[in-house]
Amino acid sequence: MTDTVTVVLPTLNEAGNVGLLIGELKTALGSAMAEAIVVDGQSTDTTQAEAATAGARVIVDATGYAAALQRGMREAKTTWVLVLDADRSHRADDALKLWTARQDADLVIGSRLVKGGGSDGTAFRRFLSRLLASLFRAFARLPARDISSGFRLYRREMFVDAPLAARFFEVQPALLAHAVGRKGRIKEVGIHYHQRGAGRSKNRIFKYGMAFLRTLWRMRRQRSA
Repeated sequence: MTDTVTVVLPTLNEAGNVGLLIGELKTALGSAMAEAIVVDGQSTDTTQAEAATAGARVIVDATGYAAALQRGMREAKTTWVLVLDADRSHRADDALKLWTARQDADLVIGSRLVKGGGSDGTAFRRFLSRLLASLFRAFARLPARDISSGFRLYRREMFVDAPLAARFFEVQPALLAHAVGRKGRIKEVGIHYHQRGAGRSKNRIFKYGMAFLRTLWRMRRQRSA
């Protein structure tokens, strides 16, 4: 299929969010949205049933966020793949912004840190996002302001076979570095990061922060080599 998009939603216990989000994305993207794929990490609530009822194809994969993202990318059959958080911190109206910006791009990043972007997160979370962005720009030369954003539109053929050493959310700078290495065209579009809907956050700041720093160290060494 040409110029259509598959929505990929990695999930873990997102009942009360995922069904609503899929419905909103269908409305916003219209006929451009070919399919929603939910890659679920063995939720213990009704996430899988809710996603299926909303029309998504549900795949169970409990090997981590990065693996779920890549699994969804492999399962998609469209030119484009849109990946976003299933907790409704990312919204359908911003998904349409990314889709509209796809011309002359291989990767469109939904950014909290460019004009038109913002976040309802805590001041500490905003500080960490900016710090990570600064570190990766300075030491890995990544050409984006919001390197940790998981709200992205990918040209599938460039990323489907990307060799990555990532397990958690550090897959975001790793995929960005892959695009740079392939001379991909990268855009950032301002989006607003909202408070999550139902349920509780799975974010573990220390655990995921260390994963980002290990990835940065690896990229720095590769550049030096």
